[in-house]
Amino acid sequence: MRYQSTRPKRQFLAGVRCPKCQIMDSVVQINIVTPAPDEYIECTLCGHTEHRPDPDAISAKNHLEDQLTRDAMITGTSGTVKFK
Repeated sequence: MRYQSTRPKRQFLAGVRCPKCQIMDSVVQINIVTPAPDEYIECTLCGHTEHRPDPDAISAKNHLEDQLTRDAMITGTSGTVKFK
């Protein structure tokens, strides 16, 4: 059996800005195996943490955006301003 550490796995994310302080290349992704699997990002400079969104929340948001697009196509308004 292969040895697996119980320590969190930290992986540097190149080219990613922190959502809070907007500093490039300061974000790490952390994977926790025990006691319950978890995954989140953390800024090494300001300490901001953010969990991955729930798949159901992503699906609901995408459905709402699709519905808004369909409604705009039906009414003929796309939300853009045309200058004459």
